[in-house]
Amino acid sequence: MKIRKQVKASFAVLLVGVLLLLSACSNNNNSSSEAPAGEQQAAGGKKVVNVGVTYSPNALNPLSPVGQVSSYVSGLLFPPLVELDGDLTFKPMLADSIETADNSTFTIKLNANAKWTDGTPVTANDVIFTLKLMANPKAASNYAYMFAIIEGLDDAGYLAEGASDISGVKKVDDHTLEVKTKAPTTLNIFQDTIGRYLLTLPEAALKDVAPESINTSEFMQKPTVTSGPFTLINYNRDHFVELAANKDYFKGAPKIDQLNIKVLQGTAISTQLQSGEIDINVPSFGVIPIQDYDKVKGLKNVTTVDGPAIATQFMYINEKVVPEAKQRQAISYAMNREMIVNNLLKGAGEAVDGYFTSYSPYRDASVATVGYDVEKAKSLLQESGWDAGKTLTLSVLSGDSTLEQAANIVAENLKAAGVNVKIQMADLATLIDKLVKMDYDLGILTVSLSPVNPLPDVAYFLQEGNPSGYKNEEVEKILAALKAETDEAKIKEHYSKLQQIVAQDVPMPSIYATKALGAVNNRLTGATPKDFGMFINVHEWDVK
Repeated sequence: MKIRKQVKASFAVLLVGVLLLLSACSNNNNSSSEAPAGEQQAAGGKKVVNVGVTYSPNALNPLSPVGQVSSYVSGLLFPPLVELDGDLTFKPMLADSIETADNSTFTIKLNANAKWTDGTPVTANDVIFTLKLMANPKAASNYAYMFAIIEGLDDAGYLAEGASDISGVKKVDDHTLEVKTKAPTTLNIFQDTIGRYLLTLPEAALKDVAPESINTSEFMQKPTVTSGPFTLINYNRDHFVELAANKDYFKGAPKIDQLNIKVLQGTAISTQLQSGEIDINVPSFGVIPIQDYDKVKGLKNVTTVDGPAIATQFMYINEKVVPEAKQRQAISYAMNREMIVNNLLKGAGEAVDGYFTSYSPYRDASVATVGYDVEKAKSLLQESGWDAGKTLTLSVLSGDSTLEQAANIVAENLKAAGVNVKIQMADLATLIDKLVKMDYDLGILTVSLSPVNPLPDVAYFLQEGNPSGYKNEEVEKILAALKAETDEAKIKEHYSKLQQIVAQDVPMPSIYATKALGAVNNRLTGATPKDFGMFINVHEWDVK
């Protein structure tokens, strides 16, 4: 029972990325029916920049952002300690540095110039106060699990009942603190968890608010004391966020006066880029439909950026139904990945058959992607004694037309190889329930793995309790070794071995990874559309 609960929790965490991407790809969001005030005022001399997104910022609570757009906005008000950039390195934000000599004790040095908008300094006390809120089960942060590596917190990232201090957290001085982890871990993992997901809140403004009331407090609905490059003007969760420049921002006063986040339908992104109503999109969360790529790339007023392969479409295979490795290999050989990428995605993606795309630093290029070979698939099925009269149900998430078309192609591919398939569309809740309970034959779902810290996701997919029923003792040993390893070279070796085994066992083949298109108006300088690190230098953005 405990394992099953942990599996459900892990799956819920992993699906954060799924929810973001699906919502972004969907055309169900409403275009803004109420324009941000900055648009009308732009003619008055203010420098206003509009960012297009296709996912609503459902909450501005830094303890529990709901979706990636919410995280972006929260980070503009309350910067993280560090942020992951597009080159997969971490850049200083509220912290000037995070260092460790033993991979167990991490020293965080805050920017000494950082201050709240009420003029008071941001200190280690604020950071520790926020850490305690994150770890308080009464506050119930949906990112608490990220902090479970800290000594003194349980496996869910919470303090024990009745405890008030985190034993692994120590204040050194007003701008320095030390955090000790339960077990040695890499600096990358520490930065990708604590560094990125701790958005420091002002202790003075919230110390008298009961933890159980923090999420519904007036401050969390409209924060009035912030430390980021922008402050909140107005917020309509389904339509827009208006932000004003914080002229006292510790990294330097923003050059623009106002930043608006506009929620649009996917089809409206290209239209408003053309008209100049938006200046830039967030590639995977301000999704330009693939059918509009050529149009946007042809616009004279914008510059486009092809993003890396991030969001991956995985095929879940229930090993109770498809028990033989040869049968799963046959399924993988039968899928015409290149046709999907070239014809359906128009080249805006890459064929993938494992857990790592070309964007991952852990991808072993020597492990070749499985090519399309229907005759090989037929041969493997025959060798395995596959029942040609058997029909498998392929459960596919509804709401994403591209994914649905890809599933139809895969179904036809499998039928051509001798695997009868019928497609069953399902909403997200239903599909997740089927996968967790292993009440399915085959399933296709989008997952976006962390590029710099993939272990939690990979371990979930491969260790006991995974949704495929896969078991391999050697894989279990590799996963255990990865959890204890701090040497990056050895970590890469472990991942390489893992990819070699998975290529043979095929517990969960992927099909393709999409490359989202970014676009920026040529009047906007200093800005690059990208999923990681787009707002790190937002204070340097300017308009011609």
